[in-house]
Amino acid sequence: MNQAGDREPRVYIVAGEASGDRLAADLLRELRKNPKIRAFGVGGPMLKAAGQEQSLDLAKHAVVGLTDVLKNLPKFLKIFREVKHEIAEVNPDVVILVDYPGFNLRLAKALHAQRNGPAIVYYVSPQVWAWKAGRAKTMERILERLLVIFPFEIDWFARHAPQLKTRWVGHPLADRWIVQSRDLHRDEIPCVALLPGSRSKEIAKHWPILLQTAQRIVQEQKNVRFISLATDHEMRQKLEEEWGKHPMSGVSLDILSGQSLTQLTRCSLAIVASGTATLECAMAGLPMLVIYKASWLTYWIGRMLVKLPYLSMVNVLAGEKVVPEFLQGAAEPGRLAKAALQILRNPKGAEVMAGRIREVAKKLGGPGAAARAAGEVEEAIRIRRASVIAAKEGVGDREKGSSGGTQGT
Repeated sequence: MNQAGDREPRVYIVAGEASGDRLAADLLRELRKNPKIRAFGVGGPMLKAAGQEQSLDLAKHAVVGLTDVLKNLPKFLKIFREVKHEIAEVNPDVVILVDYPGFNLRLAKALHAQRNGPAIVYYVSPQVWAWKAGRAKTMERILERLLVIFPFEIDWFARHAPQLKTRWVGHPLADRWIVQSRDLHRDEIPCVALLPGSRSKEIAKHWPILLQTAQRIVQEQKNVRFISLATDHEMRQKLEEEWGKHPMSGVSLDILSGQSLTQLTRCSLAIVASGTATLECAMAGLPMLVIYKASWLTYWIGRMLVKLPYLSMVNVLAGEKVVPEFLQGAAEPGRLAKAALQILRNPKGAEVMAGRIREVAKKLGGPGAAARAAGEVEEAIRIRRASVIAAKEGVGDREKGSSGGTQGT
């Protein structure tokens, strides 16, 4: 096996769901501005398109909640073993773990336990500030550095894991905003974005509720149209199949490929599953209703463990309820339609909400998050390679000294 100091720089990237796949792809494109860098790992289609030599589409196996994890445990244990083996074969300078804490924190522990293992950079912190704060000490011990995307995380980790190199790189959405949104205007006919989340379980739980909500809205107000945004062809197919099962008179719905901020700027309102999409809506200054529905077991365990009063990151960043949240039984078509109509029929109130949302969006930082993250990874590569070279030279010196002593006797 070639030693890290003797060949091209190598990174191994692990991204386990659609949002992480996209963040990792942005990062890899920045890293590959150095043509010598090779990237291996497991991720999704965007990471592969960005140049990762990919052995597995891990994003296809994303699950939600405790019950799904338990049902799929044998599969994930097999994948875990395969990833560990592949990392040993590739012998990367740096392993980049992107979000996906259930898998990635365990992998970081296993890699840290190895002698002369790779440097470990974690990009997008697990939400240990919301629950399992004790994990911060473990992260401090096993990670080379942590790259966070929310500004409050810097202070939190300074208090809970002061020895961990924590860097705020900003949120990657700021770059997509610059690239994608040019003309900020709402359509004359009110448009509501229906965003159920990208995971299969989220679509199964949320999409029928959103479709029924759309039907309730048009029963009260005819001149409303709807869009939904699919991250890829597979998600679009799932949305269209469910839509086909529930044909609804009077509902004008377009399902579009690509999570485009440009599309969101044309809308008057979003009904959106809690997750990255809420921040995309925030970047568009779009009033929103946030929903989430999980199995009752997952929900009650979460209620016991999570220490925050809000689920939506928009509200977490604001420190107050800026947007309404409809969780579990409250995520019901009648309630959602009523709340949506109140916003659509009150332009002044909607603009007040939009203004507060735009203030939250400013906290995500300016463009350049992926470039800043790449700079941190490149520094970790340099430090790792220097340590390997120093270790080799130290061994060589000791061997020379040992040989010289023998000759002198």
